[in-house]
Amino acid sequence: MRPGHCRDVSYKRVDFPLTEEEIGRRLIGQKVFTRTDYFILESSGRLAVARVTKKRGLDLFREVLGVEVLSLPESTAFVRDGSCDVLNPHEMAKKAVEHPEDTVVVLGAFDHISFVKGQKQPVRLRVIDFVPPYPSKTLQMVENVLRSGMVETPLLVEPVMVDVPLRLSGCKTDVVMFPCEAGKLVIDGRPVLYLDKTPPLDDEGSVTLAGCQLSRKIFWHAYRRNPDGFVNVCPRDLAIENFQPGKLHIARCCDVHRARADNGLALVPYGASMQDIANAIKALLGEARAAKTP
Repeated sequence: MRPGHCRDVSYKRVDFPLTEEEIGRRLIGQKVFTRTDYFILESSGRLAVARVTKKRGLDLFREVLGVEVLSLPESTAFVRDGSCDVLNPHEMAKKAVEHPEDTVVVLGAFDHISFVKGQKQPVRLRVIDFVPPYPSKTLQMVENVLRSGMVETPLLVEPVMVDVPLRLSGCKTDVVMFPCEAGKLVIDGRPVLYLDKTPPLDDEGSVTLAGCQLSRKIFWHAYRRNPDGFVNVCPRDLAIENFQPGKLHIARCCDVHRARADNGLALVPYGASMQDIANAIKALLGEARAAKTP
């Protein structure tokens, strides 16, 4: 449970014990603002959360007819985090899993206050990419999309960053070639070449290509031979390699021209926009009509 907006939540300091009976006795019959659906109650530094039902009508203040206590002090945690947007379901999901209590009250950015309850197992989105460059573009774009509010379902991001230099640590060739110059990679001090520049290879010695199957095809067309070694760092293949059933996954793929999602895996183009990322995640979640199978 996560209230829709902090203006639906009233914070109230009280001087009575925060028991279920006392909370109901003190709130029923009071008149509250028409938008108020929840109360965060504080008594001597302890917190409780309650939901209220109000008398029907158009009055600005309406009588409380019923009270449901959602949490008492022993099951309520308090977090003060000025960087947290309490209206963002993804940020609140992070707070929920950080604390053992079932309900977490957060005093966040701009002193807005709200709470999250019962979200100990939010949907997990694994973002697969290779590094460097740092930060991962895919990870940064996913986090920007979630901050923007374009995706409604609370998600907990799990970065899966594959270290390319580490993956190449066993490479024995004289030269390493990457598809493009992004990231300024350095591998054990050896020369690094870039396929998009099609440098001459006559005097370079043996070459390992770190890329995907498409870059392997481009290498053959450029040099009319295969590389001496090949290390697969395709994010799509890395996503398949690191796939975990029951979780959602997203990765880039240079062979994809529009966002696609199927069977827990979304693929977006290398030049994906924030809207592309949002559409892919929403398709994974069922918030939008599913896209075509990759």
